[in-house]
Amino acid sequence: MKCIVKTAPGPGNLELQEKEIPVPGEGELLIKVKYAAICGTDIHIKQWAPFAEARIKPPVTIGHEFVGTVVDVGDKVDESWKGRRVSADSHVPCGKCPMCRDNKQNLCLITNGIGITFDGCFAEYLTIPEAVAYPVDDAIPDKAAAIMEPLGTAVYAATLVNVAGKSVVIQGAGPIGLMAVAVFKKAGASKVVSVEINEGRAKAAENVGADRVINPIEVDIVREIKNEFEGLGPDIVIECSGNPGAIRNATEYVRPGGDIIPIALPSKDVTFNFTETFYKGVNMHGISGRQIFHTWKVMNGLLKSGMDVSGCISHVYKLDDFEEAFEMMESGKSLKVLFEP
Repeated sequence: MKCIVKTAPGPGNLELQEKEIPVPGEGELLIKVKYAAICGTDIHIKQWAPFAEARIKPPVTIGHEFVGTVVDVGDKVDESWKGRRVSADSHVPCGKCPMCRDNKQNLCLITNGIGITFDGCFAEYLTIPEAVAYPVDDAIPDKAAAIMEPLGTAVYAATLVNVAGKSVVIQGAGPIGLMAVAVFKKAGASKVVSVEINEGRAKAAENVGADRVINPIEVDIVREIKNEFEGLGPDIVIECSGNPGAIRNATEYVRPGGDIIPIALPSKDVTFNFTETFYKGVNMHGISGRQIFHTWKVMNGLLKSGMDVSGCISHVYKLDDFEEAFEMMESGKSLKVLFEP
């Protein structure tokens, strides 16, 4: 089979290779991949960012967002999995640490990761533990199913706060930001405003349901956002830009008693007025991955009830064209980029 392998430490070092189709071990499923999606993590692996350097031990087949069909199972796995369409949570919790025992598997202290600590989905086939596989409902299109793992981050954010009837600002209209627009609109937000500089992504935010898109370099963004919401600011801010200045702006324009949920993480420290922010009763919620599998259940229901995330996907490539796919993802000219092995 064909697969994309991080062959050695350091920037680059991605190769298209031929490997034997893996054999599922005990407790594992063998999956024929239909679609797989490039994540920011995969870009970090290619560029050999500190995250990758600390976690990856090449050679490893990368990729962790996918949908596919179970074609074989290992020992101690029910045969009924065969033929089922599945996606999976990329975090493989140990099930034994204090966080797992507290039903917080997404915060597992010794998590393994698909395409991180073992071979991933940028391949024609992969094996995964049965414990992280999630059956995909027949009503959900393949391409939507391929991005359920990152979509789950936006859904997790929406389950942390009461959304119905609330005003929401989503900073950044990259793939996760666009997903967040779709999620919060479907969850009943009264108004969703996207903040985005990139013209193409701004248009995409409108297409997935944003009520308004504001370019922060064209206005005094703090004043503009406050004025958009009765001079008080929005009830909820979802931070998907990873920009320290944008995060600081959010602490200034969020409504008193409002909520800020950071999804994109900045590469450097963020300074803001701690006293002023929390004196006005602002709540800040940290999230990591998805709640396994509560978030998936909610996400499955949203997609079955008609939530459309097709506008979050812009390109589909074959594995042979992986270099072009990564370049497109890094260019800022794409939304979500998929492989069709």
